[in-house]
Amino acid sequence: MENILACIKVKYEKHRSINQPFVVGINGIDCSGKTTFAKSVSRYFTHQKIDNERLDIDNFNNPTIESETYKAFVSGSWDEEDLNRYYELIINYSDVIRAVSESKKKYSMVILEGIFIYKPQLVDLFDLKIYLDIDISLGRKRFTKRRSLKRDKRPFNIYDEIWMLSHIRYESEVHPKRISDLVIDIDNDENDEGEEYIRIIKEKIIMRDKN
Repeated sequence: MENILACIKVKYEKHRSINQPFVVGINGIDCSGKTTFAKSVSRYFTHQKIDNERLDIDNFNNPTIESETYKAFVSGSWDEEDLNRYYELIINYSDVIRAVSESKKKYSMVILEGIFIYKPQLVDLFDLKIYLDIDISLGRKRFTKRRSLKRDKRPFNIYDEIWMLSHIRYESEVHPKRISDLVIDIDNDENDEGEEYIRIIKEKIIMRDKN
């Protein structure tokens, strides 16, 4: 984990040489550990006395689309049109852009984590793009645990039929892993969201220096 954080710090210091705020994206499938990893990054830089803010894309969801999506799914009226609507409209992109812009006025580093953040609407925000690569079966297993812990009443099959189908489209259109600067391969079930620390495991780091 330390060498991952060191990689991020090197990129941060290089970028800060031009006296501009540094925006980090953390992406991956649902239940890949984005929130836990983002917290670890934020904690590390806070310890380094580098002021930062962490933003979660879930806080920018369109509540109407979110509500209508799950209602349609539970009712059995769910179809491809609903799936496309979810994929295209679940995030209020203008609100995200505004929030990042405001954070950059106050902090040296801004961390934005969540799904779909490397879509064309947002990708230009980032100075460093990170992707957490995890097998879908492990993500599914984590969702089972999360549902139990948080008493999430949504049906389990939303994972495959909404989230993963949307991610497949995202992969085919955006290629998030390919365009990321740092890809972290997570292949251990110890790294569950909600735990205090990431226990990474086997670290396969691919860093692309674009400068």
